[in-house]
Amino acid sequence: MSISNEIYKDFGLIMQKQEEKSKEVRKEIDNFRQIYGSNNTIQLERQIENEIKSLREMHSTLENGYSNRNAPSQIPAMELDRRQKEIQKLGQGVKEIENSFKNAQNQKYAFQGQRQGDFKETDEMKTMNNAELIQFQKEKMKAQDEQLEDITRDVKKGRVLAKEAAHTIEDQNKQLDTLQDDIDRLDSRFQKGIKRFENYVAKQSSCCIIIILIIELVLAFVIYFAFSN
Repeated sequence: MSISNEIYKDFGLIMQKQEEKSKEVRKEIDNFRQIYGSNNTIQLERQIENEIKSLREMHSTLENGYSNRNAPSQIPAMELDRRQKEIQKLGQGVKEIENSFKNAQNQKYAFQGQRQGDFKETDEMKTMNNAELIQFQKEKMKAQDEQLEDITRDVKKGRVLAKEAAHTIEDQNKQLDTLQDDIDRLDSRFQKGIKRFENYVAKQSSCCIIIILIIELVLAFVIYFAFSN
């Protein structure tokens, strides 16, 4: 599967769209539960199946893209961990939606089977009458909806943390730029100091050579005049 750079640049926007799509699918599942007694639900079922497939594929793309071997190195480790956790929660949400839809389908098949005198029930439904079955499904759907709401809240918190992390990274980058400027200025001063020192040593060396030559000339004259006399 090819991985687009959009999942790195527009991560927050992608997660927001996934959250909105998840809400739409949940509403469609609720609508499906209300009309499952009708024979005209095939189109809605196919629509829900396709949307769940789309959610699952995007989750897989994000999961692969943010694996250790694929994630861009410029994303800070803390931000990478946060995004991976948010992707994991998205996967949990997709699984909850899938289970919710499957349970709604089981409820439909059980109802239609009962109407037709051929009651098709799952292991959980074997000891239940119709009223108990409906109540059981309602309680289960309510629990799943509560779990999805918790996941949604976590995703929203994650987006807030992402914004805070972005501001922190921006401030750190400004501080690093200022530090680099200070280092450059110190380096420039250091180089100037080295050149001054080298010039000083060079001048001192020239003076020493001149003094030594003068002393040698004086000694030569003294020796010459001493032996001449």
